[in-house]
Amino acid sequence: MSSQPPLFPDFTSESAATSAFPLAVIELGTSAIRMAIGVTDGTNGVQSVEQLVQGVSLGKDTFTGGEIRRETQQQCVDVLMTYRRKLEEYQCTNPQHIRVVATSAVREAQNRMAFLDRIYTATRFNVEPIDDAEIARVTYLAMRPVLQSHPGLRDATTMLMEVGGGNTDVLILQGNDILHSQSWRLGALRLQEMLKTYKTAQTQSIAIMTGQIERVLEQIHEIVPKSGLVELMALGGDMRFAARELQCDLNESAIVRLPLRELIRLTHEMRNLSIDQIVLKYHVELSQAETLVPALMTNVLAAQMLGVKDVLVTQFNLRDALLHSLLSSSEWTEEFGEQVIHSAREFARRFHVDLTHAEHVAQLSRQLFRGLQEIHQLDLRCETILYTAALLHETGLYVSQNAYHKHSYYLISNGELFGLSDLDQQLVALISRYHRRALPKPSHEPYAKLSRNSRVTMSRLAAILRLAVSLDHGRGQRINDIECQPERQRLVITAQASLGDLSLEHQALRQESGLFRDVFGMSVLLRQAAQAS
Repeated sequence: MSSQPPLFPDFTSESAATSAFPLAVIELGTSAIRMAIGVTDGTNGVQSVEQLVQGVSLGKDTFTGGEIRRETQQQCVDVLMTYRRKLEEYQCTNPQHIRVVATSAVREAQNRMAFLDRIYTATRFNVEPIDDAEIARVTYLAMRPVLQSHPGLRDATTMLMEVGGGNTDVLILQGNDILHSQSWRLGALRLQEMLKTYKTAQTQSIAIMTGQIERVLEQIHEIVPKSGLVELMALGGDMRFAARELQCDLNESAIVRLPLRELIRLTHEMRNLSIDQIVLKYHVELSQAETLVPALMTNVLAAQMLGVKDVLVTQFNLRDALLHSLLSSSEWTEEFGEQVIHSAREFARRFHVDLTHAEHVAQLSRQLFRGLQEIHQLDLRCETILYTAALLHETGLYVSQNAYHKHSYYLISNGELFGLSDLDQQLVALISRYHRRALPKPSHEPYAKLSRNSRVTMSRLAAILRLAVSLDHGRGQRINDIECQPERQRLVITAQASLGDLSLEHQALRQESGLFRDVFGMSVLLRQAAQAS
């Protein structure tokens, strides 16, 4: 009798180890802990080989009591130990090939630090709370090839929306360019837990839920462009469930269209059922049954708001996207940086920023950054942060002329910018805050809260931005191309292409170069290149 083939290739052999290896992502979500296991040769993408789901009520604890209960913590430990044994069967034991993330249910828990320590002590899994910026980044990178391969989406405005248990994540794209990225506190499980506090009849609960969803969707609708073709692409397991129930064939690369009228019919059927009836009729886990109706209702109302006849659905899920991201050598490619900057431009337009001046200052900032590369030794991420801050440094003028740099800080730190982590967004806000007037001080709380490395980075970039703003002090864009040459204790900036008298720019540099001198230990001199006769 022949033996059964191994569950996975023997990675202990030298030939197999050089050609393929396993990867895994575990997601601690609001209603379940999910694991995706894949295999890759390191260059040709990742092939998913197994997906596991185990219901755990993290969201119920956090959204009702604010903390994750001890009983739930133990459930998480038990599930993760089971997953650990499964990974050992696949010979997936390299920590660099395993990523464990947690979403809003853990991020918002008051005892999240104690919970994460408990998980690490018991399982040796280092759980990483994943923020909205990271979710938006991996979603965009994973969905971009799908969007590019679909002719109807290349020029359309596409709203990607995923209704999770705790939040609804929205990405709005024009072709491949990011127009807006935001996460809203509108989640399927959060809605269900809210309704339990009302203790109303089923029909009244549906009306309350509809009103809550519509209030958030109205805010989203204001951001969507009002002209041109608009498509809604609904992500998430609840919409994949709807596609299967409506007999739509999903595969790894295809986009399927669900007729809105059929989705409405299915949603109406399900919202008249109890959660137990949904479990029995549709053969789903309790954790999914609790989120299906709110998620489907949100997608239906969003489609009606946009006026679309079909809803687009794919096989995409966050875990597969994170699996592919494990192969990425760097998050900050030039292409990704351009999408961050594109999002910042849209943010600037919303607050009526003088983009002619802002773009010119941003270009000068980039030239200064690259000219000083050997001195500051900062990377592409920092260059993108500086460029973004330059675009947005006058955002606060929307509020008031007085102390507008402080208003810029507030608007940016509380805004939504694609691709920026909480730290990155705080750096952009602080760089904009310090582009004029007072220098950073320990008494400034947001600055003092930064780590030393972040304070140094912020100060370097703010000092460069001050120089760039000074070089367009008259707002006439008289200086276009510059060269930077360090000369002992002095930085010489040579204006290669300039128009007219630069006395305003000379004066501004003398007044605003103090931070640069403090940070880099160099004075600043502006020269004009000799004009060809």
